[in-house]
Amino acid sequence: MTNYSKDDEQIIHKAVEVFGGKDRIDEFEDERKKHSVHVLATGNHPRSDLTAYATLGGYHCPTGYTVGGIPLRIEIVGACHSSFAPFPQILSKCVFHMMKSHVSIFPGAIYKDIITSFDHSLHMQHILLIPPFLWDTFSTIELSDKKVAFLQAVPISENERAFALEYGVDSLLSRFDDERVNVFNLERRTVV
Repeated sequence: MTNYSKDDEQIIHKAVEVFGGKDRIDEFEDERKKHSVHVLATGNHPRSDLTAYATLGGYHCPTGYTVGGIPLRIEIVGACHSSFAPFPQILSKCVFHMMKSHVSIFPGAIYKDIITSFDHSLHMQHILLIPPFLWDTFSTIELSDKKVAFLQAVPISENERAFALEYGVDSLLSRFDDERVNVFNLERRTVV
């Protein structure tokens, strides 16, 4: 059984509060078993065929940003069709990328080839990080010596990644709105 720190418990509490409960918390290790990340899962949320997820471990990674002089850290949330079992591993891989690359994470960041490292057959290949549009109650929380904000992982295709790089993430998200994109489906058609 995992012993969670007080900071861990605050993040877990926030996810449980927003999702309305939790079914499980799984632990994932990187390839070298040097780092681990926990991912909380809540089934039937935000609707009956979906599972919502929140990472626990990203808050250890510096982002390069501060809020009022206090370091800002990030955890990742997302939702996917419950039948796609690797989604929590994909989120953990995003956190491992944060840990190892020391690249600043921000709304609009794209993690290239995160999905294809699990399944090459899917239309969606990358992860776009944006403010959580599904859960506006994922507000920034204050820990003992840092603040933690949440970003939502949205699977995107290679064409969508190229479009976002050329025209901006906001233009891509406008296309998603216009097309009523099902961001929970990793086998959906690309919008560009």
